[in-house]
Amino acid sequence: MDKPLHIVMLHNRYQYVGGEDVSTDADVELLRNYGHRVTLIEVHNDIIKSYSQFAKLQLFAETAWNFKVYREMRSQFQELKPDLVHVQNFFPLFSPSVHAAAKSLNIPTIQHLHNFRLGCLNGYLFRDGKICEICVGKNPWQGITYGCYRDSPIASLAVWAMITINRWRRTWWQDVDAFITPSQFSAQKLSEIGLIRERIYTINPYINPPNQENVSSHLSTTPNFLFVGRLSSEKGVITLLKAWMELNMPEWLLNIVGDGAEKSNLQKFVNDAGLKNVQFLGYLSSSQVTSAMQLATVIVVPSQWYETFGRVIVEAFACSKPVITSDLGALSELITSEHNGFLVPCDHVSMWAEKLRWCGTHPEEMRIMGNNAFETYQTLYTSSANYQKLMAIYERVLRH
Repeated sequence: MDKPLHIVMLHNRYQYVGGEDVSTDADVELLRNYGHRVTLIEVHNDIIKSYSQFAKLQLFAETAWNFKVYREMRSQFQELKPDLVHVQNFFPLFSPSVHAAAKSLNIPTIQHLHNFRLGCLNGYLFRDGKICEICVGKNPWQGITYGCYRDSPIASLAVWAMITINRWRRTWWQDVDAFITPSQFSAQKLSEIGLIRERIYTINPYINPPNQENVSSHLSTTPNFLFVGRLSSEKGVITLLKAWMELNMPEWLLNIVGDGAEKSNLQKFVNDAGLKNVQFLGYLSSSQVTSAMQLATVIVVPSQWYETFGRVIVEAFACSKPVITSDLGALSELITSEHNGFLVPCDHVSMWAEKLRWCGTHPEEMRIMGNNAFETYQTLYTSSANYQKLMAIYERVLRH
């Protein structure tokens, strides 16, 4: 790129901090570090808590197309005159109208896709504790019947309207110049959902290396295991806890980092099962997560849905830690089994228990696998590799 770009980055933050928020912050930091001007415009779902009943009903309609946001964003784009608009997440407060606002001014737009929201009402291709693809490649009306979004047919109707209206007006084909997704698996699924495959680009998120003096192995004398993520059903923490109960190693420790709607249910399970060696640490800062990882024997990622990437795995690799993860979706792209971690059938509790036991009783093998994990990180997930791929997409979009 001959000259620095001015990028407007749009992001709708969720109530609970997740990988999308972290990836957005990382992209902004990366671009600024390379000398580009980034104007970050963001909203937060927490504001919905203060809405009146009428305002919530209004949001129901505006999720599909927000005319007020269209006018506001168009005005801001006119004033800012960016080279391009990069939308990380528009749901639900921005709506897809932001793309039309940019396009009306001939400003190229890119949509980052961190989930499967454009073809699945809950965005996860996950229902009733299992993978669900009944709406892939179809109109997702069945998701209303099942109440796939927030277990509510009414809320699901709003998401269905967003998907259907924007398919009808061809928003994704006419107003969006390129899509970015973090894995080949998610790119294939999004293509099956109906997006143009040639416009879907894959960029693995990058992770800044932790403090080098702390990268060396920090294994505790007592095996301890770490989960980091949102506490929601698709993340599979209940499967991990069932395996932990079967493992029955009271001297070992399991730390659970994160928050979410399932936290109280998970805590009840732990209390009812008498698992005294499980700690819920709540939300931790990035540096605190790094410290926790460096002290862990292994990181566990028991997801039950099609993860589009698996950022926590790369964070573990950057800390020289192997990972035990489910063999679903993009997760299987990240792990070379018995080299930098293990792949386990997502719902096979006994096999999870078996791998946890093996990792806790083979410290030397864990050290070697941790070194392999760090080599994987250095080869594939650094900022320079990510930046070159991102710039190639920006240049291609700007040329057209």
